[in-house]
Amino acid sequence: MSLFSRLFKVEEKKDSTQIPPEVLPLRNDLCWCGSELKYKKCHMDKDQVYLEEKRQKELAAKKACSPVYG
Repeated sequence: MSLFSRLFKVEEKKDSTQIPPEVLPLRNDLCWCGSELKYKKCHMDKDQVYLEEKRQKELAAKKACSPVYG
């Protein structure tokens, strides 16, 4: 922990372990992580990347289980 964060009690974010909630906030609402920033400035981009990766994994699993014709 750095001197600055100890003096001003700045908490470090652990974004890699945070999973977005099922219902995401709107762009101008406060972020779900509790940072008191607007969602668009905090986690919106990261959540979109996470959800896209999740969709790709689901599609790959669906294709792997589909019947093969031919």
